[in-house]
Amino acid sequence: MKDPYKVLGVEREADPELIKARYKELHDLYGEQRFRSGAEGNEGARKLQELEEAWALISSDLSRDTVTNNGPANFGIVDELIRQSKYDEAQDMLDSIKERNGEWHYMQAIIFYKREWLTDAKTQLEMALREEPDNAKYRSSLEKLTLTMSGPQQRQAQQNDAPQPTYNDYGGQPQDMSNCLSSCCLAYCLTDCLCNLIRCC
Repeated sequence: MKDPYKVLGVEREADPELIKARYKELHDLYGEQRFRSGAEGNEGARKLQELEEAWALISSDLSRDTVTNNGPANFGIVDELIRQSKYDEAQDMLDSIKERNGEWHYMQAIIFYKREWLTDAKTQLEMALREEPDNAKYRSSLEKLTLTMSGPQQRQAQQNDAPQPTYNDYGGQPQDMSNCLSSCCLAYCLTDCLCNLIRCC
């Protein structure tokens, strides 16, 4: 098989993002060409298959270089692993990146959040914001996470502060209930006396 990088027309040392962009460009080109009639369509299908085989090798190289050789910080790969729910692999790749900048802490926060370690995620977002105080993405994420974490507590506090139900909520005060009871007893006694009088007559 041809050198996979030559299939894409890029240098092996090229920036990973540039390699990805070139792959996408060729994938769209050959993907459209393969639906054409005759030899042109067949050529498009052949090139598309060759491209996919080359990309499989290149993707493996990119992942391995980042993890084992501490290559350039490629948070795009970390992000893709997180999207695939491959949190252990994403963590390994993130740990291999030496530079702990704002983006590093942000990615770490996402991994922690996905594992439902909210306190650790909040700490990482705070660290990311200290690295880049003007980063709106980090600030917004921290605010949303803080709200998520405090929501149940606030609801519990509101429930604790809420006035407890009283007899008044159900139509009367406690003394009203005793008055009602007394009235019922009196009515019963009067009725009983009246019935006795009627029988005597």
